[in-house]
Amino acid sequence: MKNKIFSLVITLILTTNAGMCTQTRSVDIHAIMIKFIIAMVGVMLASIVIWAGLTVYNKILSDKNTDNTDDEILRTPKTVEDAVKFFISKNRLR
Repeated sequence: MKNKIFSLVITLILTTNAGMCTQTRSVDIHAIMIKFIIAMVGVMLASIVIWAGLTVYNKILSDKNTDNTDDEILRTPKTVEDAVKFFISKNRLR
């Protein structure tokens, strides 16, 4: 399946100029490739900026968020009273 799609794309790229009318046959493939490469570099730069921003944000957020609520949530109550207290504390109306 992938080979069929790949061969179709290659065929379309190689035969595009032959299928166009005579006025547009002078389309410069070099200019199109330069524009495509510039667009892909822009996409890569945007991805790197987003990744770096999220990394910094997570570093800042992880310092502030040092609650031990995960340990309390994962802790299994040993007695019925502990289970009732846990249930009540987690299901309070706010």
